[in-house]
Amino acid sequence: MASVPRPDGPPPGNPRAYVTTTTDRHTLTVLPGAEPDDVAAALADIPPASFLTFDRSPLDRDGVALRFRAQPDGAAPADPPTVPASDWTPTVPRDVHVPAGVLGDARWRHDRAAVPAWWTTIYGTIVAGPWADRYDASDAGAGDPDARAAYGVAQPDATVATRHAPDQLAWERHLAAQTGRLRDEHGGPLVPLGDDVGRLAFQVGAALVAAGVPLADVGGTDPHGGALVVPARLSSPAGVALDWLTDPHRPALDSYGDNAGVLPDVMGYALASLLGTLGFRVGRGKGTRSHLVTAAPAP
Repeated sequence: MASVPRPDGPPPGNPRAYVTTTTDRHTLTVLPGAEPDDVAAALADIPPASFLTFDRSPLDRDGVALRFRAQPDGAAPADPPTVPASDWTPTVPRDVHVPAGVLGDARWRHDRAAVPAWWTTIYGTIVAGPWADRYDASDAGAGDPDARAAYGVAQPDATVATRHAPDQLAWERHLAAQTGRLRDEHGGPLVPLGDDVGRLAFQVGAALVAAGVPLADVGGTDPHGGALVVPARLSSPAGVALDWLTDPHRPALDSYGDNAGVLPDVMGYALASLLGTLGFRVGRGKGTRSHLVTAAPAP
């Protein structure tokens, strides 16, 4: 099917492949249903040119418009067109026209994409958003006691299909890494659900991590100091022994003066006081830095 280049639109006859020309630009439009012969005939109307870009055809969402720039007379086509002729410098058009339909389609896809974000909700209904982080979502609802920050995908009914928030995932990874340092009496990994004492040891460790206290790592190749939490099943009563392990890298810092030896005692009593404040039942050792946690706070 032959086509004739026209600057004002497709040629008559409703062809499925045609060329339009404006100054030194040639646009090959291929619509659904075009045959190879249609494309070949349309290409015959394009003089020597270099491919620039492509876009969706404004006439059909499934059509494509390929744009070419005519080469100056005597310029040999390059394959691939990476080095233009010496007397030809590519130019960039100053006025770029983006069809409204293209932006509309992009916005339509974005609005319906399952992209999670932070939202401000009241009784589960979105009232503001999307926000980049939890702080903005909470701040937007600061004036309403029923406002909540929710992370997830907005639904057509103005609710939120919740997802795991990035900061929550980061916290859970940190908590898992810290509590993974816990060991039982024999030096093996702690089994949190093995018995009541193991469960209590995990609760103690998680509470300390949540308070910002690192747990001691005595089972890895690179040990670290911190709170030493060890199940004491044979003590009377049974519980979780609490102590402080000075970091092995501390001497290299050389910043503790002559009182470094009392650091475990001070930290042991500080941990006991901290857990007591959080609601744990703590039996403090007399004349020793070792303390025994015997119960967790009531739920």
